Formats: sequence, structure tokens, C-alpha cells
Amino acid sequence: MATPKETFNATLVKIEELTPTVRNFHFEFLEKPRFDFKAGQFVMIEVPRDEKMVKKPYSIASPPHWKNKIELCIKKVEGGYVSTYFFDLKPGYVMPMQGPLGNFLIKEPLPDHLLFVATGTGVAPLRGQIYDLLEKKVTKKLSLILGIRYEDEILFDDEFKALQKQHSNFEYIPTISRPKDWEGATGYVQDQIKERYPNPDSRQIYACGLVPMVNSLKEYLTNLGYPKEAIHFEKWT
Repeated sequence: MATPKETFNATLVKIEELTPTVRNFHFEFLEKPRFDFKAGQFVMIEVPRDEKMVKKPYSIASPPHWKNKIELCIKKVEGGYVSTYFFDLKPGYVMPMQGPLGNFLIKEPLPDHLLFVATGTGVAPLRGQIYDLLEKKVTKKLSLILGIRYEDEILFDDEFKALQKQHSNFEYIPTISRPKDWEGATGYVQDQIKERYPNPDSRQIYACGLVPMVNSLKEYLTNLGYPKEAIHFEKWT
């Protein structure tokens, strides 16, 4: 990770409960005029613990054109100090953040098809990138394959459905690995790639998720014939 260049104080203004274990935290930067970042980057947040500051990176889930604000989509992890700290916060809390950081950025020139692949909260930076590309009126095909275990855990589902209706070049494919009463796509993200997009020609992949998921996906895509330079990823621990 790059060395932080600047610290901003971000004020928590809104909390959305997306699922019982995932919340979307809206922050605004009130003390400085601008917080500029690129879609796909992250911030290093700081929270107190035993008279020290604990740091943890979180991808920015919102696009740069939503000026002077960012959103962080966070899952409460059992035994996780920082995520538990977040879930105890109330609007008005001021949190130090370092950033922007990271190089998980959309590469130029754009291919004919950008395929975004995520599981769970790994969709956070991809959400920002998709909104950013659509704001820039990119006409290339954009597809999002979002893998979730259960249908009641789909993140930003209404948003992505609305974007698909508004933009003919955006395709949204939620896929459920443990379906109960679900009529959409099922299985893992790899299953959807193999079924829909096994040919790597004129296509690049942007993937985000936990380390085991990303490593497994990279191996799978390589076996399908996707070249290394066509696979871009952000790993979370």
C-alpha cells in the first residue's frame, strides 16, 4: 500500500442497514473543501483502542462525482474489532481517514466489455467504478456478476436494477449459491463466467473479494484462457 499523504476528518452523516450484518456508512468532509479520489481507491481509517489508534483499509463504495463525501460498505465480522466499532457509531461521529490510496483503477484504453465480479461487500469499489463509468457516458458494455449466499443478502440490489433499466450497456447478474426461493442465476461467480463469458476476447475483468475468492477466481480465469493482463483485482483480508 502507498504511504498516506494526508489525513482528513470525516463526519458520519448517515447509516444504511443493508442486511443484518452489513451497513453502508455515509461520510462527509466538512473541514476541508475537497476530498478527491479515483473510483476504486480506498481510505485508511483510524479508530482508538487501548489509548492507541488502530488502522484498517476500506474501499470507497461511492464514485468521485458525489463530491466531498464517501460511502463505506462494511460487514460486521465476529470478533472483528474495527467492524464492531463501526456498528456502534452514531451520526455525528468524526473519524480520521488517510487517503486516497490504492491503484485498483480502471485501465485505459477501455476494452469492448468490462466484466465486474464480486462476492459480498467486495462489490464496494466496483459500485464506485460502475457509477463513475456511467457518469462519464462510457458506451462500452459493463457487466456486474455479484455472488451472494442467500437472496436476502444481496447488496445494493435496487440500485443495480435501476441502473440496468436506465443504461442499456449495463448488465446486472446477482447469483445465489444457496438459493431458497430464487428464480434468478444460481451458483458461484465462476459458474456465471463460464456459462456467459468463457471467451476472453476484447474483455477485461475487475474483481474484488476476500483473498481465497480472488485467488480461486484468478486460477479459474487463467484456466479459461484469460491472460494475466486482463485480470485486475483487489484482495481483502
